[in-house]
Amino acid sequence: MNILQIKEISQDKKQYVIFYLADKKFGVNINQTKEILSKTKMTFVPDSPEFISGIINLRGSVVPVVDLKLRLKIKGEKKNKEGKIIIVELDGLIAGMMVDDVKEIEPLTKENIVDLPDLARKIDSDYIEGVGRAGKDDELLLLLDLKNILTNHEIEALKNVDGEIDA
Repeated sequence: MNILQIKEISQDKKQYVIFYLADKKFGVNINQTKEILSKTKMTFVPDSPEFISGIINLRGSVVPVVDLKLRLKIKGEKKNKEGKIIIVELDGLIAGMMVDDVKEIEPLTKENIVDLPDLARKIDSDYIEGVGRAGKDDELLLLLDLKNILTNHEIEALKNVDGEIDA
């Protein structure tokens, strides 16, 4: 089993979970994550929103799983056949975010994070926290704010997926 190590960091650095969707590299602040799962059996839910992969049983709780590749409209092959699920809390709802692979936990300083250029920004891109430079090559990656990845309407739809199972 591959366990990601949390590195010691100073006050001016934040830690980011680095993950892949197809061949694209992303990061999310570790404070937004609860845990990372692999090899989890998922149950399909008919008539759920198209970006919902299904639901999982997380220690007795029914947790909806969002396919981040579908939600962000990213095309491409998975880097890892099994994928990983990043567990997060969205507006009081525990949810999973399906990603292709989780690479590492990387500390980034404020100097390594810049705003997304206006030309590349869409009106509804509040879920992009910034652009990070990570690794030896200062490789660029989008830093996501998972709390803003779904609209309030979509979060309510997720709560309904959970509620339908409980009923």
